[in-house]
Amino acid sequence: MVLTAYFDESGTHAGSPLSAMSGFVGDARQWRKFEKRVGKLFKRKRVDVFHTIDVRRGDKDFEGWSVNEKIEFLDEFQHIINETLESGISAFIKADDYDWYKALPWPRKTRWDSKYGLLFRACLSQTIDVMEKIPTTKEHTLHVVLESGHANAQDVVRIYAWAKSRLGPSRALAGLIFESKKTCLPLAAADLFAYSALGQELGQKPIGIPKKPTKSDASYRGNAWRIMLDRPTLRKLHEQAIRFAKERSSSKRRASED
Repeated sequence: MVLTAYFDESGTHAGSPLSAMSGFVGDARQWRKFEKRVGKLFKRKRVDVFHTIDVRRGDKDFEGWSVNEKIEFLDEFQHIINETLESGISAFIKADDYDWYKALPWPRKTRWDSKYGLLFRACLSQTIDVMEKIPTTKEHTLHVVLESGHANAQDVVRIYAWAKSRLGPSRALAGLIFESKKTCLPLAAADLFAYSALGQELGQKPIGIPKKPTKSDASYRGNAWRIMLDRPTLRKLHEQAIRFAKERSSSKRRASED
């Protein structure tokens, strides 16, 4: 079974008190249904490129929209996501916890991850857990897609390569690529989730109050996972990084002796 996960970040810039990475995983059939239905929605509403912040601010394709139009559009978008995709994942890290993590003692040749990298670790780990729980008679394979252009993209590439190496000969991780929201419709779902999840954690004021029960509340299947990278978790990742650095050094030393 071939699965694809699409992730996007929100709040990883300097000065944000909280950062998030969120996204969805589904198989090829699920993503085809998603793209067909969302494509029709976007065409009907004349939306070319989707960014949740543009909806909130009334910018670009959403200029002139009323509050009710925004609420109904986002509700329909989320409803389609709920009905088509396998599972959602959202990971968070507080800025002060990240500063604490960076201030831990880091031996030479041991490196810390960026916030972007840590969030990706959490999302990838949870996605693999979801993948392994999906019943199938065939081997699972997972493709991962993130939005292109982030300053710490190479951090994600390094972490992905590390995860792939830890799985050994398994073909479970089948590729990592970066795409643009202009050409990759599923990233719009990740954008909506990342921005909305971060706003909810920060107590952001909603766009408005729905005048009637929302479709997305009724169709939600309880299939979204929330991960908080707190200090105990960061401590374990710190210890893991030191342990793996020692393993790499030992492996290189043995190779040179041979």
